Formats: sequence, C-alpha cells, structure tokens
Amino acid sequence: MMVILYNFYAYPESTGKQEPQFKISDIFIYNHPERKTADEKKWGLNISGSYIQKKGNTDNMRTNFSTSAQYDDNITSFKIAGTGAYGKTSGIKDENRGSLSLNFDHYLIYHLELFTYTMSDYNEITELEHRNNSGAGLKFVFIRNRYLLMDISAAPVLQYEKYEQLDRIVDWRWSLRGRAEIFPWSDNFTLKYHVYYIQKINDMDNYRAIHDVSIYKKLIGVIGVRAGYRREYDTYTAKYLAENPLVKKTDSTFYCQASISF
Repeated sequence: MMVILYNFYAYPESTGKQEPQFKISDIFIYNHPERKTADEKKWGLNISGSYIQKKGNTDNMRTNFSTSAQYDDNITSFKIAGTGAYGKTSGIKDENRGSLSLNFDHYLIYHLELFTYTMSDYNEITELEHRNNSGAGLKFVFIRNRYLLMDISAAPVLQYEKYEQLDRIVDWRWSLRGRAEIFPWSDNFTLKYHVYYIQKINDMDNYRAIHDVSIYKKLIGVIGVRAGYRREYDTYTAKYLAENPLVKKTDSTFYCQASISF
C-alpha cells in the first residue's frame, strides 16, 4: 500500500522513507545492476500446477505443472525450470509432454550480459523422443528498472533431435529470444512475455517459434495464481509431415495454475 500526498511523493508503508517523484520517463530507463547485499533475497522457488477432470457427455482429464528454482544477485543468475502436461479424452491419451531448462547469466558491461543455456524437451503425441538445444551468446538489455525489463539475446546452438522411427539429427542452429516483463522483481504481481525462435543455419524454412505470455498475482502469503497462453509452432521436416499427416504445426495452450512461491 502506498500513501500518496498532494505533492505526488510516495512513502512505502514498511519504511516510511521518502521516494523520488515518479515520472513517466522512469519506465524506460536502464538502471545499472548492483550486487545484492547480504540481507537481500537471492534465492527463489516457485511450484505451480493444476488438475481438471470432467465426466459426463465428455470424459477428459488435464493436468499441468511448472517449477523453477533461481539464484540471482543482480550480477550473476542461475535458473533451473521444468514444465509438464498430461491429458486424456474419452480414455485416450492425447497429451504427454515436458521440458527442462538451465540458464546462466552474468553481467559484463553496460547493457550487455553473457549467457549460456541448455533446454531439453519431449512430446509423446508428436513422437518426439528427445530434443536438446545448448549454446552460449550475448544478451542486450534495452530497459532495466523496477517497472519494466526488456532484452534480446542471440546465440548459436547445437541441436540434438530424435523422433520415433526416424534417425537422430544433430546440427547447428541460430537462436533468438526476446523478453518483456512488467514489475519484473515484484513478489505481488508480474506480467511476462517471452518469445523464442530457433532456425536451422542453412535453411530459413526449418524453424521453431514459441510465444508465452503469463500473469502472476499473489493472493495471500506464499499462495498465488498464475495464468497464461503458450503458442508453439514447428515447421517440421517434409519427411516427418509426409509420414504423420495428422500432426499439426501449431500447438496452443491456455493455462491457469495455483502457485506457491518462496
């Protein structure tokens, strides 16, 4: 809660200290990161999930989860995150997929960060047994403040991909990720949009793209709610599409999860 006076200065309820007057331009500035002090929070854990079952004219079951653990001292950050989804309709399994990712970021100089990551996923319905993308590159931070975070990162990545009944493929690709977050470090409310694009280096028609927008609101204590929309697009190979004519290139998911954060 903020106590607003007529001179438009704000005083946080917890400390009573006067803060500078807010200006619209504050939303678009880049604040140089400073290493957190010993008393500031550096570790975080979030566990989210949902379960829905319907019986009657249509029998279906849907469950999904996401979890993440993170260390962040403003200069160096490390994050491990996992997601999964499982579902049946009329007793027939029509969803079984998951992913696991590890990210490491380190501040270099003004606006610039070094990052490395690895991400693995599977999808039983599309017969994807295992896919891994690993690489390292640079991240450029456009805006960084308490209200808004915007950056873009790029890296060459080595991709391993294995589908059922197809030979494994190992090749190099380009990856590009964009991020925009409103109130990025708030424990009460955040709004995030992430986009991820990966393309085969010598073939612009062979690529994947992921869009994910989510909103989080703390309800009470460590309990909150997370909702969002995720769209995944894969061009696949001509051989795979010929052998699996029922597979769609686009997967869209709306989700709403109960969330616990520490």
